[in-house]
Amino acid sequence: MRNISLKRILRIGLLAAGLVLVAAAAPGAQQAPASKTAKTPAAKPAAPAAKTVHNEAKPDKVPVTTSSKEARHDYELGMLHREDLLFDEEGLNDFRRAVKADPNFALAHATIAFFSDDPREEKHEILLAKQTLAHAAADEKLLIRWMIGTKDGDLIPAISAMNDLMASYPRDARLGNMYGEWLLAVQLNYERAEEVLQHVLKVDPNYYPALNNLAYCYSLSGDYSKTPKLMEQYVAQLPGQPNPQDSYGELLRMAGDFKDSIEHYRAALFISPNFTTSQLGIASNYAFMGDEHRARVEYLRAIAMTKERTTKLQYRMLWAMTYFRANQQDEARKAYTELATLAHKEDLAVDEAECHRAMALFNPDAAAGLKDLDAAQAVLSQKHELPRAERESELATILQTRAFIAARAGMADVAAKALEQITPFAEKSRSNVIQAAYHSTNGAVLLLDGKFAEAVAEFQEDPRDPLSLQLLADAQSKAGQTAESAKTMATLAAINDERVETAAVAQPVREALKRNNPSSTQANTPQE
Repeated sequence: MRNISLKRILRIGLLAAGLVLVAAAAPGAQQAPASKTAKTPAAKPAAPAAKTVHNEAKPDKVPVTTSSKEARHDYELGMLHREDLLFDEEGLNDFRRAVKADPNFALAHATIAFFSDDPREEKHEILLAKQTLAHAAADEKLLIRWMIGTKDGDLIPAISAMNDLMASYPRDARLGNMYGEWLLAVQLNYERAEEVLQHVLKVDPNYYPALNNLAYCYSLSGDYSKTPKLMEQYVAQLPGQPNPQDSYGELLRMAGDFKDSIEHYRAALFISPNFTTSQLGIASNYAFMGDEHRARVEYLRAIAMTKERTTKLQYRMLWAMTYFRANQQDEARKAYTELATLAHKEDLAVDEAECHRAMALFNPDAAAGLKDLDAAQAVLSQKHELPRAERESELATILQTRAFIAARAGMADVAAKALEQITPFAEKSRSNVIQAAYHSTNGAVLLLDGKFAEAVAEFQEDPRDPLSLQLLADAQSKAGQTAESAKTMATLAAINDERVETAAVAQPVREALKRNNPSSTQANTPQE
């Protein structure tokens, strides 16, 4: 599972994050992991046997409906590549071939919309999934409604559909893993995700995707002690595939073990030289260790390895961030400005907005940073091919960032305006990302009003976000909670992911703690 931006997980291989579905093998059959990007598998498995029209009715699996043997074959192959083995680009191409073979294959249309990072493709495939819905089986329609509802922002009927599916198919491991991964990667609901994934592993203790996702669940919750056993089991079950090594590398990096992380990424690349996310992981490790020049070299290699335009742009954003990490403001702003222009040309609205938001977070002048955020918001006010859920999540993130900058600069009126803007759609949304952004924004307002204890409670609703943690530590300190404030700062310093918030906020805290207490830092220097 790629974790470039938890708040934008579906747009980058955290960045993607993959979800999945249907057409699982027989009970007890070996299946595989969840969520990365690559070009060609290390050892390409045989494609599943094709079937016509409906698959055989099985009480423990959601049905898959198509009139074409070729479409069914490509869909199954896509699930194998994208869901089980985490070859993102190859899996998407399989799904695209499936809908060419059967234009009425509603589930395949929904699956493309669900996995794609391209907003044009998402919106187009959502429309086609709705138009062809009548061709799907009854329970299959529930799955399709859940998939497109999560992208359209219609979460209440989407969650209702998934609840019905989970009740009807409690032994469908792939369905349960898909739901658990969505809770984990998109909703950031680690506790509920853990429950769902634990249930999947009770049904099938060797279901690799759930092993992978459960390990991420523990790590993202800050509990790294439980991940090694799961990763060792995952690696042992798939010794000839790169994703277990890739996941192990990412989880080690999240825990601050950069040296061993790089070795696992290299092991993944040894198995599959084109496994893009492992090359990206090596680059990010060097960025975290402060070798920004080496990181840029490694990022360029990852950029050259991917063909998807959205992924390539997002990798370039990480490349540009190295200049900010090195405190080279002019070079960084030049790079991000060029990327914003490219994103605008490509009609990638969220990525364009993110370029402006990144410049705002690193801008040393608060007033100028707010102007960067004005530019980010202006992008979302324009007409774009963008699913509503993505537009609202990005807007919430921008408003949270505005409140964060305002809180640091003592601009109470700016924070209050951000709260005024985020409140209407937060009141209607079931998105945990939007709810977390709302609580953080409200916390900033309370902090500026001197209501420190109330601010603490609000920031604690967003416990893994660097912006919220920074302000939480400030609120705790002002509330007289000195020990708690120090713990919060330590938690913030220990975050090692590829989010721009981490680079802008956690990295300076980590460096400050290192200066004050060198033995408290985690970083290892890799051996060549």
